[in-house]
This record gives sequence, structure tokens and C-alpha cells, in this order.
Amino acid sequence: MKQNQIDHVVMPRAAAPVTEPAFSRPLPSRATRTPPPRSRASSRGHIPSRTAADARLRLRHFESKLEQNVLYLLLSRADVVDVWDQPPPISYADSHGKRRTHVFDYLATLTDGRRIAIAVKPFAVAERRNFRETLNLIRAATPLTYAHEVVLVTERSYTPAAARNAQKLHEFRRAADLEADDIVARLIANLNGPTTIAELVAQSGLEGRAFRAVFRAIFAGFLRALDQGDILPSTTIAPEVM
Repeated sequence: MKQNQIDHVVMPRAAAPVTEPAFSRPLPSRATRTPPPRSRASSRGHIPSRTAADARLRLRHFESKLEQNVLYLLLSRADVVDVWDQPPPISYADSHGKRRTHVFDYLATLTDGRRIAIAVKPFAVAERRNFRETLNLIRAATPLTYAHEVVLVTERSYTPAAARNAQKLHEFRRAADLEADDIVARLIANLNGPTTIAELVAQSGLEGRAFRAVFRAIFAGFLRALDQGDILPSTTIAPEVM
């Protein structure tokens, strides 16, 4: 199986919003390995989220802040239609021939049907444990029926701003605001060139509601952020060429 870079898995534009019209109890996680109980020193938790593959909100586990960031980034992508946390384990032989099992952190399914098995590790840990060599053995044992690609994600695979933007997107999608989305969409249709988010918000008269709608519009592909980093009121935006 060909090794690939994670940049194309976690970085590009986000998916269109999927929101719940009313409260409903989230579906349970499909994790095959239950994370240990949370402690004061840990960052374990879960994110209620919905992908195109989910009938309604589903819980997805993470076991570290790094895993949480990667999960937010995956959920924000337009080409990711499903994210399976802690998918079924892969059996492989280590460098000494001993049989072992590995549980990937996430298994992402893309719109084209490809599945990406994702191992999340801090860069220093991956280097110290020579995890890339181990991952090569795991990759060789991973059948195509399970995943088409196996990738390693570290904190160097994305920018902190990208993770913060993905988390904000998740928060801004939690409650639908179709009126604000519609008003902002009409303002976008009349844009002839670059402007700032603050200027578009001022035109709408909706204040924070418009900021959230503009944020969603950026990730839905209707607007393009021309500035790098965190998406802020001062961010310059332009209509996306469709």
C-alpha cells in the first residue's frame, strides 16, 4: 500500500453543515476499544457529531487533545462522509515476527469511496519509538477491504489555526440559523470583489449571527478566506468561483 501524506486528508475545505432540528439522544460510538476513564491529567472525551453516513448525531471518542484536533479537522472536510473512531484492530507481525494488533485512531471514508486509516501520534513520540517503521509493518498487513491508505498524523500535519477554525465550525453548526444563512448568501451573491467579514456582517445587521453564517459559508465553499490563520472579523474574504 502506497504511503501518502496527511495534508490532503485533514487540511482542505470543510463539509456542508449537517445540523439537528431538535434534540435527540446521540447514537453511541462505534469504537471497538473503549477509552480508559478520564483523569485530571488526560484530555479524553467525545464529540457529538453527524456525518453524511449518520442518521443523527453520533458520539466519537478522542483520547488526547491531538486526537481531538484531528477529529475536528476530519469532520470539517467536504470530502469526508464518515469517521469511525477506534475501528476494528489490524493484526500484524512486528520486526521480530511476533504477532501484535494495532487499533487505528480513525478510519475516514471519502466521497469517492476511499478509506483512510489514521494513526495519531505526537511527533516526538513517533520519532522516539520509531513508529514510522512500525506503521510500515501495519500498512503491509492492512487489506484494501479495510483501508486504501494508511497515514500518520502528528501536530506537524496541520496548523493550530486550522484546528481552531475547525472547532469553531463545529460549534457554529450546532444550531441551525437558516435565516442568517439566507441573508448572508444574498449578500455574497452581490459581492464584486474582496471585502472583510466585518463589512459583510455590518451590511447584514445580524451581528454575531452573521459572523457565524459567514464562517459556515467559507467552509461550505461559497466564500474564500484570503488571509491565513484564524478566521476573524478582520479576515479578508472573496466570493468563491463556482
